[in-house]
Amino acid sequence: MRPGIALANVFRPGDVVLLRDVLRPSLAILGGPLRLRADTEDRPPSINTHRGEVRHAAILNAPPRSLVRSHTAGATFVATFPTLEEYINFRRRKATPIYAFDAAAAVALADIHIDERDSTVFEFLEAGTGHGSLTLAIARIIHAANANLDKNAPRKAILHSIDSNKEHSKYGIKNLREFRRGLYVDDVEFHTPSTPSEYLQSRIESTRQHGELDIPFLSGAFLDLPSPEYELDLIAQCLKTDCPLVVFAPSITQIVDVLEDVPAKDLQLSMCKVVELLPGMGGSMREWDLRRATIRQPQDQIRQGDNDIREKWVCRPLVGERIVGGGFVAIFRKKLQKTRRDNADMLER
Repeated sequence: MRPGIALANVFRPGDVVLLRDVLRPSLAILGGPLRLRADTEDRPPSINTHRGEVRHAAILNAPPRSLVRSHTAGATFVATFPTLEEYINFRRRKATPIYAFDAAAAVALADIHIDERDSTVFEFLEAGTGHGSLTLAIARIIHAANANLDKNAPRKAILHSIDSNKEHSKYGIKNLREFRRGLYVDDVEFHTPSTPSEYLQSRIESTRQHGELDIPFLSGAFLDLPSPEYELDLIAQCLKTDCPLVVFAPSITQIVDVLEDVPAKDLQLSMCKVVELLPGMGGSMREWDLRRATIRQPQDQIRQGDNDIREKWVCRPLVGERIVGGGFVAIFRKKLQKTRRDNADMLER
């Protein structure tokens, strides 16, 4: 067996470990990164649990699923590598996360496919980074495009993760580095502009300075922002035709704000669907019917000079539909942009 394979099957310094109580399996503690004891330390590094301290030395070089005991109470724990769901749920938070199954559902709805035979570099945008849960979900999808490349080869797929809060960005980087020995670190670049539009504008200006064609470069975008409608204009311009824009929001009214801005700003975006991520473990969805409806007002409520026809938003679960959490996800796709020549041809007809 090759040395690298043997090392992969045991815990080593830098690993994050999940300890699950043998007597009460529902109680779990996320600890690490594991490290060796330094000569200057009085006490060996350990993980504090509800049933005593488990020393790092008891875990290091042991294979996953090993039984380890707490040094002080003699309690027994099963030591494993955390799943992505466990890592997100048990990790200390500096920002409210999108839970792992919800993040995976949002990414699945984007329907990302990367063809390695294509010469294109596939670039994706995420705003904002926050806890890094959505970052990890996207990185896991695009990682295969970069996994077999030579060290000096350019990446085939890149995620640009943006957050105006530098502390959140820093913590997102930390979470990415400490999950699965930094498996997805090279797939992501982190940025801290004041807004996503600021970052995109700098990219456009840089492209022009290098004499390159000013063309859309994003193969997908994911927004988890308090007011995503303010960023739609430039993101729509930078999206390639038929590429997805996924908007996550805890409130349906935030989705409505986005839907109102798309036609108001004449953006080249087509809404595909709106789904609700149901509370629970995550990953369960309910599609919503969001559309403008024309209604006729009762005659006794019409003021003099007003029109009796009004438009209102219909916001309700779609009856009779089921798609196999908490929050709402709207999926848009970039429309085919008509050129001036196309518009002129239509007028001539």
